[in-house]
Amino acid sequence: MALHTETATRSTAPPWFSWVRYPPTRTRLQSLYLVFPAIVFAGWVKLVRRMLRAPVPPAYAMFFGFVAVLSLNVTVAMMDGSPAAVSKPFNWPGMEYFGDVRSVNDIGSFLYGYTANLYHYSVHTRTHPPGGVLLLYFVRLALGPGVAAAAWAAVVITATGVVPFYLLAHRLAGEPIARLAIALYPVAPSLVLFGATSMDGVFLVSLLWSTYLLQRAITGPRFTLPAIAAAISLTISVMFSYVTLCIVAMMLIYAILELAVYPSHLRRIAGVFAICAAMIVAFLAMVDHLTGFNYLACLQASRYYDHYAMRTFTVSFGRYVDISFCNLIAFLIGVGLPGVVLWGRQTVESLNRRTEADRFNIALVISVLIFSFAHLFTHETERIWLFFIPPALIAAASWIERRGTSDGRLLEWAMCLSFAQTWLFQLLLFTIW
Repeated sequence: MALHTETATRSTAPPWFSWVRYPPTRTRLQSLYLVFPAIVFAGWVKLVRRMLRAPVPPAYAMFFGFVAVLSLNVTVAMMDGSPAAVSKPFNWPGMEYFGDVRSVNDIGSFLYGYTANLYHYSVHTRTHPPGGVLLLYFVRLALGPGVAAAAWAAVVITATGVVPFYLLAHRLAGEPIARLAIALYPVAPSLVLFGATSMDGVFLVSLLWSTYLLQRAITGPRFTLPAIAAAISLTISVMFSYVTLCIVAMMLIYAILELAVYPSHLRRIAGVFAICAAMIVAFLAMVDHLTGFNYLACLQASRYYDHYAMRTFTVSFGRYVDISFCNLIAFLIGVGLPGVVLWGRQTVESLNRRTEADRFNIALVISVLIFSFAHLFTHETERIWLFFIPPALIAAASWIERRGTSDGRLLEWAMCLSFAQTWLFQLLLFTIW
């Protein structure tokens, strides 16, 4: 049975595109895989306690976070019965990017015919630029042609997202809040459930780097080098996912909020966005000139297919409202119920204060509401919007830090409840990927 409302059935956009499943009969060995995530989580909680009592250098914190993300992503995926569960979602013919790697004989010809052949590719490839397929093509060249190599490469790359996440949290709110945020990151439901079984986790990494570098360029004393770095990261993101639009929009809102406080920063902020826009346009024009790949034509074709698949060429007002609220609900579920509560409490405080972190959080809230009701996304929002979850976790960590020593167990409660939600979702829901 599908986990969605009756109206969501009509819109083909349920809050979480998943089905309730009864846990299958397991052998004793398969039942052990249900315990492994709990063991890893217990170790992570113990390590977080030690890091909070005796703060470690940022490099150590990021390394420990990387190991925690990698371990939890893998062990939660293995709850489906064996280590093979990690690579299984990558090996669905007609559905995943990996099946289209065989179409890449050489990069130039692949890009040249990408838009024309779009509807012959897998479902996910049809709604994305060619970056995902090309990344797996490079993985095949480096590690071999097997699906296991592609899956494990994606898992490892996804886990590196904790690095830009920590750097962003540290820059926005300081080291104490960054340590709290990195404790929450490995247990956020969507980040875990799709971190080891979806290329969206890979795309998240470049999106987080883009966000960190843009924030640094917007607020730092020198913006040229960070802006160039941000433009490079955004260019990579543009080739991976159209959701890069969400980053640009959110950071533009954030820049406007910064300008409201510091009008003298107009020249710097305009320079940052000008550099990014110029470099992205120049790259896409160069690719078009060299290979014939027209990004805008590809975007239009992907959009057409999405409307066709979702049956959203014409949408009544009731269906529009249905899709919009389902998008919002899907995102909130993916953050995790404890995280949503803490994020909400911090958002109220952000309206009354005017720190960089507060303005960033307000920009996030505005962006989530805009894209929920923009009718741009109609399906699997819990995966598509993975990028919005880490900034929400930073805000949640800020609220935990505000409680201080009088509520020292709040972080562990949030971690435990988020992990419990993740564990139960993996056990009882079939999320397809």
